[in-house]
Amino acid sequence: MNEISANFDRRTFLKGGLAAATAAAAGSMLAACSPQSPTSTATNNADRQDSENIDGAVEGAGRVSPGYSNPDAIAIPVDPDAVEDVDVVVIGSGMGGFAASMLTKEQAPDAHVVMLEKQNTLGGNTSFAEGGGGFLNMTPAEAVKAVQAEVIQRNFVVDPSLFYALKIQQGDCADWLFGKHHVVVKDYGSGQPLYDGGTGASMIATLTPQAEELGVDIRMESRATALVLEDEYNVTGVQYRDKDGKVTQLNAKAVVIASGGMNTNPELLELYSNVDLNKIMPLGIGQDGDGHLMAEQTAHGRTGLQTIDGFFAGIGTAEDPCGFDSDLNTAAGFQFSDCFVNEYGNRFYDESFSFNTGSQLFFTCIPQMVLSQSQAYSIFDASYIQRWEAGEWQNGHNGFDSATKQGQPLTVQPEIERVSGSSWFHQADSIEALGEALAETVPGFSVENFVATINAYNAAAAGEQPDEFGKPQEFIWALQTPPFYAAKLGVNAYNTNGGIHISKDAQVIDPDGKPIVGLYASGIATHGWDSQVYGGGTNQPVALWCSCVAARHIVENQLGGTFAEDWMGDVPMSSILGSDYANGNPLGHGDE
Repeated sequence: MNEISANFDRRTFLKGGLAAATAAAAGSMLAACSPQSPTSTATNNADRQDSENIDGAVEGAGRVSPGYSNPDAIAIPVDPDAVEDVDVVVIGSGMGGFAASMLTKEQAPDAHVVMLEKQNTLGGNTSFAEGGGGFLNMTPAEAVKAVQAEVIQRNFVVDPSLFYALKIQQGDCADWLFGKHHVVVKDYGSGQPLYDGGTGASMIATLTPQAEELGVDIRMESRATALVLEDEYNVTGVQYRDKDGKVTQLNAKAVVIASGGMNTNPELLELYSNVDLNKIMPLGIGQDGDGHLMAEQTAHGRTGLQTIDGFFAGIGTAEDPCGFDSDLNTAAGFQFSDCFVNEYGNRFYDESFSFNTGSQLFFTCIPQMVLSQSQAYSIFDASYIQRWEAGEWQNGHNGFDSATKQGQPLTVQPEIERVSGSSWFHQADSIEALGEALAETVPGFSVENFVATINAYNAAAAGEQPDEFGKPQEFIWALQTPPFYAAKLGVNAYNTNGGIHISKDAQVIDPDGKPIVGLYASGIATHGWDSQVYGGGTNQPVALWCSCVAARHIVENQLGGTFAEDWMGDVPMSSILGSDYANGNPLGHGDE
């Protein structure tokens, strides 16, 4: 039975040689089973995660994210069932994973490059991404201006040096992906070009056969569980567990963490986030924070605050979401014509505020407004449902839908019937009765305030008085047609962002900026790109850029090779998007 290396000192814990670790900790190792050699028969997950070993995992997990129960024993090396020598291991098969694997293999054809994916499908959250970002290199002067805008948009809690490096190199990265590797990108009228069909699934489908032809060793249902270290500044490989519970150790010259965020692991996210997670309705798959925990095995130390990349408001709760793909969720949470009230029965801002600013922040500031309130509800009535089902709405559930499906009816009434029994959903025959129902759920809710708020809203809709928050009349839909409804608001969280600090070569670094040799990180697992306000259009370009610069550094420094100057190919984005295409300013005030 494989034994978790949990009870020896930190220095011994960091060592990659499990035999040495076992010897050093012989007196304090778990006594449940005897250590076995790398050639021993693998045990299944149930054996490896029995109650005694879970206890050991918890103790070992104190070195990574104290307070986390660590049920899967991530970042705790074990005595492996098999050992292989490879050159490069990439953890994750999204944008970051494919780019790092393929570009490294292209530039070092003889290298054995392994890409690990813990799911039984490839792509991770990239399969749901739309695209976004800059497609052309910027001049230094353009980059300075663009970085200033990015910093403002993200509330100054970003690393401008990383943004600057990305801006002056993003075009080369885009040329490699879209030009050299024929990933299709189209302008659907959403404000920026998107992947073919509106999701990254088309990109993954395009890249997969090319990666296989290059010779990338793709291993699915293979969850990376722990780094292998010579010491806390030198990574020498990674361990992964397959679907049968077998643990394989891959000794490697470089490891790239491209495993995404921790959106789908609420227990871990609670330790790294500063928002009310009861309001967060996570999207995506496999965003469990594995890469963050593994980085904490090294001198990097604790990874940073996880920000929530929210997209509009959503309805429901973390435990009982309406569902991101639900038309009711889109209708009641995404529209400028929605009416939101807080725990006191009052509206708290102009629900179309971001539209009025002319800013591209419209879909990312709304979640923060909702999170600013202790409780918030979307209020609508029968007339809203009629208008939604007649095709009257402003925003689809993503940019692709907003651009291509305007005027198409939403299916709302069946969704109301589906959620009618949910604790977060209320229906009444009058505004006063709806307020009374909310007051039973929210102790501080004032029925009097609520009735006055809706009366004032209706007066503004009729043009009898200005809206108290200045909302344009075109977006003020009267609430006068029973039945009336209230749906609890939360945040549709695409993912988290932040955590692992990196250099401009995507090397993982310690708190003083010293690199961890052999360890790189890419995409939303990395720190420096977003604050509590998700800037939008960041994640895919960040993953692409991180992996491109990581591949160069790996080839030149870890593999001892050379990186071709024409690595990006000979098909520039200007020939794909047109010579008149220009990178847009993220604040929406002209070109960058």
